[in-house]
Amino acid sequence: MLSIHPLAQLGAILLAFYAAYLGFQRTRSLHFGKSVKFFRERHVIAGSIALISMLGGTAAGFIMVNRYLLNPNMGMHEVVAMIMLPFGLFGIFSGFFLYLNPKQRKFLPAIHAINNLIILVLALAQIATGSMAYLRYVLRL
Repeated sequence: MLSIHPLAQLGAILLAFYAAYLGFQRTRSLHFGKSVKFFRERHVIAGSIALISMLGGTAAGFIMVNRYLLNPNMGMHEVVAMIMLPFGLFGIFSGFFLYLNPKQRKFLPAIHAINNLIILVLALAQIATGSMAYLRYVLRL
């Protein structure tokens, strides 16, 4: 049961990297003048699932720590999760706003992209700290 959280989060992070790749195609056309196809629907679906899954994973992590009486002092893993929360919420809401109000914009898509790249960097930190927490508190190594 305790392996569901890390596996689901890894899947969400991989999906987020795919959404970032799709979003970079839009960045290339908006900011670098390249003529590339932007798969808007795929980007929205992949990004939405990834961000909502990551936020759900934060809640699931807290529930698992309490349910299975694991050591709640996960240190850096917990801190990074708390830092990710506002970025994740902004990523979801700015993404939905951009999707529901399609216009030629440059500023908000750039802020949305930077925000979500920060999330990806933090997600990589979560993989490292989560792996250590899993080894220590679940596998007891």
